[in-house]
Amino acid sequence: MPHSSATRIARILHSPEEFTLLLPEWKDLFLRCPNPAPFLACEWLMVWVNEFRPENLIGVEIRESGRLVGFAPLIIYRRNQKRILAFAGGGVSDYLGVLLEPGDEGAVVMEVLNAFDTIPGWDVLDLTDLPLGSFLLYSRTLRPYVKEHDLCFVLSLPSSSEELVQSLSKRQWANLRNARSRTQREGGAVVETATLSNAEEFVEDLFRLHTSRWRKLGQSGVLGDPQIRQFHRVVAPSLLSSGLLRLYRMRMNDRTIAVNYSFFHQQSVYCYLQGFDPEFSFLSPGMQLMFAVIEEAVRFGARRFDFLRGEEGYKLHWRPSAEPTYRVEIPRGLASSSLRLAV
Repeated sequence: MPHSSATRIARILHSPEEFTLLLPEWKDLFLRCPNPAPFLACEWLMVWVNEFRPENLIGVEIRESGRLVGFAPLIIYRRNQKRILAFAGGGVSDYLGVLLEPGDEGAVVMEVLNAFDTIPGWDVLDLTDLPLGSFLLYSRTLRPYVKEHDLCFVLSLPSSSEELVQSLSKRQWANLRNARSRTQREGGAVVETATLSNAEEFVEDLFRLHTSRWRKLGQSGVLGDPQIRQFHRVVAPSLLSSGLLRLYRMRMNDRTIAVNYSFFHQQSVYCYLQGFDPEFSFLSPGMQLMFAVIEEAVRFGARRFDFLRGEEGYKLHWRPSAEPTYRVEIPRGLASSSLRLAV
């Protein structure tokens, strides 16, 4: 049921069909937001909804004079004996949160939080993977319950390719130069970018290379799950069509030896997945392709290259800075009291 403040109206959505009707406005709001994480894009989350089919899908929309100014995609799921109200997209998304119209974010966040209290059937509010700039972190309602949750690694980018090369340490540049020389002696390699017509090939190459790397470590890796592989088969063409996704691969003698799956949006690039052929590790194909993607990010005008969660060695090689993500967990009774006090 809708409820309202003096100037804004909140409405609760309860089904994939209602989410689908919102798609044009959702996309417009995403494009208006300054540097939103790609995991909040409708192209990503609607595929998540359709492939993972959460039992209790919830949306909170905030409108002002009929215009969509805030949207929170949520689910309710069971954890032990508790019913958890959480953001949609978990399991495949590195950042979660709320889309907010620029200009009055604090007030719209408050409307979103007030709407949470009108949603029936949950016991604990558990908001995870909030990025550093999330307005939810600055809400006086939630601030006492904010805790660090995970780490992402972020590289600040220079404004030109020349400055990028100069920013590398002597050791980094020597490693890259030597890897390129070895590759040339082996016959050379090319870097290709996916199109809609060949995206499926790139995705299957990624699955093969990513899982082979993890098998060598005695693990399956995130792409070992058939449902997650199917999610990426469906979502990749949608993201390519919207311009959010760029898929790269490095080929040698008609064989793919490295793949990179990254999101490009506004002034940020997010390196989501990568894989390389362990048989060619002596050529450091993952490092070579990563440098090509970082160089492309600089040409794109990005100022931030986000390696996302995880402390894998290939990320730390580039000397990024660590940035925490955050979590807010509050039992319903406490959350409701805090919200009433904040009104």
